[in-house]
Amino acid sequence: MEDIKHHSYAPVCVIAYNRVDKIKKTIQCLAQNVLADKTDVYIFADAPKNEQAAKGVQEVRDYLDSLSGEGFKSLHIVKAEQNLGILGSILSYGELIFKQYDRFIGLEDDIQTHPYFLSYMNDALNFYQDNQRVMAVTAFTHQIANTKSKTLRTYPHDVLFSYAFHSWGWGMWKDRWEQIDWIHADISWFVRSPKHWIIGTILSWFHLIAIRNSSINGYTVGNLWDLHLSHVLYRQDKVCVWPSLYSYTRNFGFDGTGVHTFNFESNVVDFEFASPKEHLTFTNEINLNKWFHFKVGFRYALVWAFGFVKMFKNKILRKF
Repeated sequence: MEDIKHHSYAPVCVIAYNRVDKIKKTIQCLAQNVLADKTDVYIFADAPKNEQAAKGVQEVRDYLDSLSGEGFKSLHIVKAEQNLGILGSILSYGELIFKQYDRFIGLEDDIQTHPYFLSYMNDALNFYQDNQRVMAVTAFTHQIANTKSKTLRTYPHDVLFSYAFHSWGWGMWKDRWEQIDWIHADISWFVRSPKHWIIGTILSWFHLIAIRNSSINGYTVGNLWDLHLSHVLYRQDKVCVWPSLYSYTRNFGFDGTGVHTFNFESNVVDFEFASPKEHLTFTNEINLNKWFHFKVGFRYALVWAFGFVKMFKNKILRKF
């Protein structure tokens, strides 16, 4: 076994499935990052779940076979022999990556990254590596909502801390990974407690309001693993680090073609990158003030709610 690499530059793990146009854009954007030439990239191509997905999966694999480094420090393609799903793919690449590295950065196949994405992620992973209360780092933030929020425009720090986790560009360390039971999800203590229900919902920016959906018979539902991780953060009193104003990623896959098959229209996903800093100023001053997080989370919840209302309204109108 190779020695664990304690590098300043974390490897990037990208999950690919059956959308060749999406993975192309994701890789092209990642290759334009400032630190691309210092980054080892691993692309994990899942196998088809059914016959309908087989053609798309083969197109993705043909594209991946055509790559020749793309300017990264190294590029590795790993092809699954059977369908693993999202959670299975994450566990698979975690098992592989942590044999060689002590941290990683994760991407899905429909995430556009800003050229400073890798700079932000590596800076955050380096800064918080010894702060055991920080479980993960995310590069996404609700940019439009943030810039309209007086609470966040006057917030003195470049990063926020929350029990909420987001998977649109994220990172974690090996020692934190090993603290998580990714499969079993005992949420009974949470859903039966009004105190935890209220406090957890506020401090997770309403992520945990949907926690019932992330577990069936005590096991994590694969496509909702990110909600499960928010639950883990709350139960262990650990936090995720978020940019406080501008996002370093955006999701361009909410067009009905992904695992979540709805066509979602909202400024949660439909925005242009602003001008995030290449290097943020990080702090260990973890603020979990309930009123502050209620104001932040309520604005985020409204943005998502309006997006779903617009989506359903458009669906109805298209029927007439």
